[in-house]
Amino acid sequence: MGISVNKNTNPSKAGLLWKSIERQPEVQLGLVRLNKEVTLRILNNKPLEFLEANRFDFSRNMKEFLKTIVTMEAEKQEYFIFRLYDCYFRELKYIEERSSQFSIDILFQVIETLTIDKESIQSVEGYFSSGNNDSISRADMENILNHMKAYNFMASQFQKVNSIKKSVELSDKIILKAATLNPMVTILSLENMFSLILAQNILASKYGLRNLISGWMEEYGFTPDQAIRIIPLFPLDASLNDFRAVYTKAIQTLGQKEDLENKEMDLFMLRSICNYFTSWLNRVANQLPAAA
Repeated sequence: MGISVNKNTNPSKAGLLWKSIERQPEVQLGLVRLNKEVTLRILNNKPLEFLEANRFDFSRNMKEFLKTIVTMEAEKQEYFIFRLYDCYFRELKYIEERSSQFSIDILFQVIETLTIDKESIQSVEGYFSSGNNDSISRADMENILNHMKAYNFMASQFQKVNSIKKSVELSDKIILKAATLNPMVTILSLENMFSLILAQNILASKYGLRNLISGWMEEYGFTPDQAIRIIPLFPLDASLNDFRAVYTKAIQTLGQKEDLENKEMDLFMLRSICNYFTSWLNRVANQLPAAA
């Protein structure tokens, strides 16, 4: 399709710190003015002062670095540098800890967990007040909902642009805007999300839910008779871009069924459809950097 994206699998620390800088609201508002090339050169030339420094040394060195280009009160500058260090540290942690990395599978697992009570997906408090908090901590839930919010935002940007090629051209702007609106989500997570959303749109330009269901049945060895209760939940004329909404509605429908004998099998099949879909997205997203 001639699509390629800048998905750096081994990002430099200087690059991560720069991305942490440019996402800050003070930079967006022009209170901190930095040239990207000059800043990257300085960061690369002084790794011990910035890239490898602890919080105290980082703050002291960054204050010195910013003193001629910042139009902020001292207290606000301190807060800016404090947030900047935390943001940069989260990027480094994201690389080192697989458990902190965004996964499309988690998004759908949370949809399944929270769909039964539609109100609880709107807030962490709603989820925990319902008493269904045995399997996930409050911090994890807040983190997941932050990621879902960012994912939804970027997906909406794709819909607005309504062009795969144009979305790729605007990728840096879309990711930066999402980063500014969602300060607790790492840039690396957002870049991963962008690749997944791009993969979904590429697939949706060629295939529909009909192809997904056919591929799933072949992969898992289900016959039409075995999947007869599940297939009607998936409109075969729908787009792959509608999968999340269709899947959520299917989970809701299943949750209302009283046929407990077949419910577990139905749920297994729904999960397997979701697994097939997410593996398809991951496979295409992982191929994007090599595409040309």
